[in-house]
Amino acid sequence: MKRKDYITEQDNLRLLDDCYNKGINKIKLSIANTKAHEMKKCDICYELELIHHRFITEARFKYNKGRADVFDITDGIAYEVVCSEKEASLLSKKSRYPVPFEIIKVIK
Repeated sequence: MKRKDYITEQDNLRLLDDCYNKGINKIKLSIANTKAHEMKKCDICYELELIHHRFITEARFKYNKGRADVFDITDGIAYEVVCSEKEASLLSKKSRYPVPFEIIKVIK
């Protein structure tokens, strides 16, 4: 599900807060998350690399301060890795993302 055919990577980058979003195609890890969460994030990034997409991990959006685990700046899609989050939390996140997002569940 691509954001729109005419939206460029630069358009997608403009949605992000300049202070936090450094390092395209670099994986940022957080010990606040479980190992399974971080490994799934690495899996997503690996798959994006295989298809020559560019991404930012822990991407913070400029206006609403939502943060995506992985933001594919090539297609403008945010990926959110979930382990045990409730539906209400996911709906809240959806409202904070200015782009389409996919939920990737970690299966234990």
